Amino acid sequence: MQKSLYTAAVGMVAVEERQAVIANNIANASTTGFRRQQPVQKGFYEILTNTAKRPAWFESQIGPGGGAQMVETFTDTAAGAFTATDDPLNIALSGPGYLAVSTPSGERFTRAGALTIDVNKQLATSDGFPVMGQGSQPIAINGTDVQIAGDGTVRVDGQAVGKLRLVEFEDPHMLERQGHNLYRAGEAALGRSSEASVTTIHSKMLELSNVNMPKEMVSMISALRVYEANQKVIATADETMGRLIEQVGAPA
Repeated sequence: MQKSLYTAAVGMVAVEERQAVIANNIANASTTGFRRQQPVQKGFYEILTNTAKRPAWFESQIGPGGGAQMVETFTDTAAGAFTATDDPLNIALSGPGYLAVSTPSGERFTRAGALTIDVNKQLATSDGFPVMGQGSQPIAINGTDVQIAGDGTVRVDGQAVGKLRLVEFEDPHMLERQGHNLYRAGEAALGRSSEASVTTIHSKMLELSNVNMPKEMVSMISALRVYEANQKVIATADETMGRLIEQVGAPA
């Protein structure tokens, strides 16, 4: 009886964590270059078996119980749709590359191409982080007519002033998601990266989020149904346990 309560309770916790991921996807449905996250869940028995690597231990003793746990979130790296704009500072990346960005915490990477010119007259993201050029140096914009070519070359008033640093990762799932639509690349990810060779830039365009709103809403509703089912399990188990206590404890 207690095991059923435990299983249902941890199931509800897992659903809450799943709902948080789905809610974040929905909240960023209009965020430029956002990549949706997919929650990954596993059963406790599988988790503990893989951790202990001692299946015989579970055969000789009481099993670890049921329930599920969200073990990680998987980033969907599928490209979002492109939309045309009239802003020459808007770019969309076609291919697996990422823009290199300088932040107070170090170099980060992004797909968000809604660029601006900051107070230091440097090319920057919409959050004010300088976009890196070749040699990991910021690109100065001292002029009015800015054009960004397909290979990343930045021209101001007809003169080339730099070239965007685009990086391609052998396995983009190794990137660690951080705030402001940025990703951090650890040593392992950087060791399996290279300067972009197949990524091209589309000027006056933006890559939209790859979040599919109808799919996310269906996932949220399905998770809610699971949560409600676990609630009913807890209520039923509690009622059954109460009756058992009353009957066993009643005088003969």
